[in-house]
Amino acid sequence: MEELDCKKFACNVKKYREQLGYSKGFFSSLVGCDISYIGKIERCEKYPNLKMIFKIANALQLPASTLFTFE
Repeated sequence: MEELDCKKFACNVKKYREQLGYSKGFFSSLVGCDISYIGKIERCEKYPNLKMIFKIANALQLPASTLFTFE
């Protein structure tokens, strides 16, 4: 994945999390990871593996493909 796409993915995670009104702490508990990891994903400092992408999408109540839909 190119760096620009990674940033768009990160922005989508944050956008959909905020649309649901989830704090990073609450969201991290849904995903099953540390709050700092969510922050790093949203700042494009960490790149989640496929299993984590599906956990994130599930917590956001979205198909995983939506996180890769860039406008």
